[in-house]
Amino acid sequence: MGLESYDLGVRGVVSVEPIFVVSDVARSVAHYEKLGFSTSHHDAGYAFAHRNDLTIHLAGPGVDAERVGRGSIYMHVDDADALAEEWRGAGVELVEPEDFDYGKREGSHKDPDGNLIRFGSPLRRGTAPAELTTASSFATAVRPTTPKGTSAAKR
Repeated sequence: MGLESYDLGVRGVVSVEPIFVVSDVARSVAHYEKLGFSTSHHDAGYAFAHRNDLTIHLAGPGVDAERVGRGSIYMHVDDADALAEEWRGAGVELVEPEDFDYGKREGSHKDPDGNLIRFGSPLRRGTAPAELTTASSFATAVRPTTPKGTSAAKR
């Protein structure tokens, strides 16, 4: 099957906007604002979280209750450590960024419903190969950090 089989007259994809199905739109809006997103609403059951060129749709459970918390995205950022520091400062749990052998430094965060945001930036120059984590290690690195000022018992 060649590329010509996909020529349907569309010149190019303009953008992509993920949809996260959430159990409580108001709670999700507050959470994404904490993460540094601006927000807007379509109505009480549907909102949007905006950051730079990224827009995440926050759809209430009436859209598809079985999909609550099953969304995921990958955010390419210019500095994974800076984003992690920002989010730690906002008091959210995250998996700390690690260097991977495929040339990225990546971390992750799950929103209150379990929707996953993975984020990564290119490795900094001078990272020694011995310091790198293998790609398969990322799947097991699900230990969220505890936000400053909280104890593990509060989680």
